[in-house]
Amino acid sequence: MSNDKWFEMNQSTQKLIGEPPKRKFVQIRWSSILAVVPTLPLVVLSIQNILFFYLNRPQDIVKELGALVATLPNSIPDRNCTDLACHWAALQTALAQLNASQAAISNDLEKSQTRLKAVQEAGQTALAELKAGQEAGQTALAELKASHNAGQSLLAKVWQEISSDKGLLSQTLKDLKTDYNSMSRARSQENKDLSSALSSLRQKVVDQPTLNRELHGFMPRDCSDIMAAGKSKSDVYYIFPGSNSFKAHCNMQQDGGGWTVIQRRKDGTVNFSRGWNDYRKGFGILSGEHWLGLQSIHALTASGDYQLRIDLTTFNGVKYYALYNTFAVAWSAIDPDKYAYQLDVNGYSGNAGDRFTYHSRMHFTTNDRDHDAWDKGNCATQWDGAWWHRDCHQSNLNGLYKATGTCDAHNVVWRDLGTSKYTCLSFVEMKIRPRK
Repeated sequence: MSNDKWFEMNQSTQKLIGEPPKRKFVQIRWSSILAVVPTLPLVVLSIQNILFFYLNRPQDIVKELGALVATLPNSIPDRNCTDLACHWAALQTALAQLNASQAAISNDLEKSQTRLKAVQEAGQTALAELKAGQEAGQTALAELKASHNAGQSLLAKVWQEISSDKGLLSQTLKDLKTDYNSMSRARSQENKDLSSALSSLRQKVVDQPTLNRELHGFMPRDCSDIMAAGKSKSDVYYIFPGSNSFKAHCNMQQDGGGWTVIQRRKDGTVNFSRGWNDYRKGFGILSGEHWLGLQSIHALTASGDYQLRIDLTTFNGVKYYALYNTFAVAWSAIDPDKYAYQLDVNGYSGNAGDRFTYHSRMHFTTNDRDHDAWDKGNCATQWDGAWWHRDCHQSNLNGLYKATGTCDAHNVVWRDLGTSKYTCLSFVEMKIRPRK
């Protein structure tokens, strides 16, 4: 072993077991040395043992410390070192970690004790509440028992009173039975009356036209309601279609009557060459020549299903008619002005020839509002008649009234009537009534 290694081991051993006591040098006389010579072998043996300890004991200590350090956790740095100083540092690190773990355990233990104390206090509080609830339950049970006893006593008393007055109870029951029988008979009669009323109402509901006539008897929707109310004279009456009310002429004689007149031409006394506002509101004399107005015609046809009859008379006295089973003006439009009072007409029959279905689905055109399909101009201006023009017309019943001379497409005409393409008409009447 080198001197440096021995010195380091000696220093480490001295740090571990403590420094040996310093030698004290004293002056020894030769007489004294001679006195101890017999004991010299023992002294040499002691010195030999001491030298053996100093030479060998540190290596054993280092080996034992290395085995101890090797058992330390992997988190300890230098746990596999070989010298005494490194082992000592590893042990100090492990001791520090052990102290930290003990502090953490002590802290957790203190927290656990605090929580346990809180749980114990809460348990004691809950136990106290449970005890109070038990006492309250026992009190309530006692009260319930007392009430039960009182109820039994009251029931026994009532039963005693009922038993002691059976005659009065029997009489009361008889009176109740008599009243019940009387009420049953009255209810049976009421049921019969109600059944009769319901049957009558059901019959009226089934007969919808009759029910409508009765409902509109005091506020007639049109001339058919007026006729159903018993008035048979052709005249001017107030009618109430929807929320509107206005006067109209009623034709009560022709084809069963009940017709509401919407247009009439008979002598040329009223000018029909007018603009949009006049045709929308209506103009003329109801008992003579007139146009009822697009607003009013829309209100009528929007209130139900209507048919249209057009009667035509030529100047030589020949009569024609055209009947259309469906007639409506903007019937589904909330704002009829926006849709220019679009025409819906079909279901022709008669002897005049169908010259009106051609105009179905067209919008109304006046000389100041062009809604036709003619791309060369305004049909109402071109042919002097406001109408449901397409491009332009096969009938022009609002055209110029002409009593003499040759007729053409500018006049009040219904094309191909008789043998002529354009025949002037002396009389025209357009009228509507609910479809049967």
